[in-house]
Amino acid sequence: MTSSQNKEKDVELQTIIDFAIEKEKEAANFYSELAGRVKAKALVEELHKIVAMEENHKERLEKMDVATAAKSVPRRVMDLHIAEYVVDSKPSPGMSWPDILNIAMHREQASINLYSDLEKLVTDPLSKQLFQNLAAEERGHKLFFEKVYDDEVLTEN
Repeated sequence: MTSSQNKEKDVELQTIIDFAIEKEKEAANFYSELAGRVKAKALVEELHKIVAMEENHKERLEKMDVATAAKSVPRRVMDLHIAEYVVDSKPSPGMSWPDILNIAMHREQASINLYSDLEKLVTDPLSKQLFQNLAAEERGHKLFFEKVYDDEVLTEN
């Protein structure tokens, strides 16, 4: 691969990372707006923690070295599949903590689906690897919410 081709690939991969950064910003804004709608103080505090987590993801993507990120191997992440078995909730002012977790799980699943679908559209091995890595990162986010749901909601029932 020529130097010119490498630069093109780096620009292409940077565009992908920039897209992922925008999605993380959207997620942080979503949870921040949700915190403004919820009445229960404890739920607002939890949503602010989620906002901080999404902002951390954005910062990690911003610091990501394109060439290194594309070459790293994604870690395997367990999936509890809880999101697949609960009906998606819609944001509302009186929503409960289980509703918020439900929304979060579904949003993370949508991100996994997005990165998995984008990975299928590219042929370049570096781009494929990058999308696989981004999907793995989102699986980790989803697992976080599923574990909280399992620990705090399913054990109550």
